[in-house]
Amino acid sequence: MSLHTRTRNKPRRHGKAMVAGLFAASVGLLTTAGVYAALSGVATGSEAVASGTLNLTLSADVGAGFSNFVGKMAPGDTDNVYVNLNNTGTLASAAGMTLWVAGTPANALTNGTAPGEGLTVTATQCSVAWTLATGVCSGTTTPILATAQISTMNTSGTAVSLSNVPSLAASTGQVAHVQVSLGLVGTETSTNGVAPTPTIQGLSTTLAYTFTEQQRTGIATNQ
Repeated sequence: MSLHTRTRNKPRRHGKAMVAGLFAASVGLLTTAGVYAALSGVATGSEAVASGTLNLTLSADVGAGFSNFVGKMAPGDTDNVYVNLNNTGTLASAAGMTLWVAGTPANALTNGTAPGEGLTVTATQCSVAWTLATGVCSGTTTPILATAQISTMNTSGTAVSLSNVPSLAASTGQVAHVQVSLGLVGTETSTNGVAPTPTIQGLSTTLAYTFTEQQRTGIATNQ
């Protein structure tokens, strides 16, 4: 009897050992996980940011502004156009800007295939609006582009710098009253009713003027 009793009790001791082993393993896992716990601190801040705008508009000053010139130009003629250039953005522009003039279709009037000949352009700023009837500035004039052949400034890559645009420099909401003068240079001789080749005679083109301004220099703000 006693031997049988001891035989039945052996599995019970084995079961207790297994339970004790599982308990120890669980405690070990909990202890190991606790090693990786740490404190955390978070601080946040916010800053409102709004971007500015850089806009340049072109409108008629007096007269029709840029439109169709219906007359037939001869060398020595001048066609004056009066336009306003206005910095309507919220960012100031850098002093000066660039201008290039494209002709469509491209021909000897604008592409330089007739050496020394073709259309020319000049630009002058007035401190007030120009007087259309006389083409006179009653204020102060500032030359911004000396006479230049369009063939030398007929792409964005050959745009010329306008030397002074004081009304548009360093401030917004300012207007430059600009006289753009178109001329024609020609020194050709026709023989027996036939023009030379190439020629500036009997041609037509539509001009596209592109004025470009740049933003003011970037600044650092400490706050």
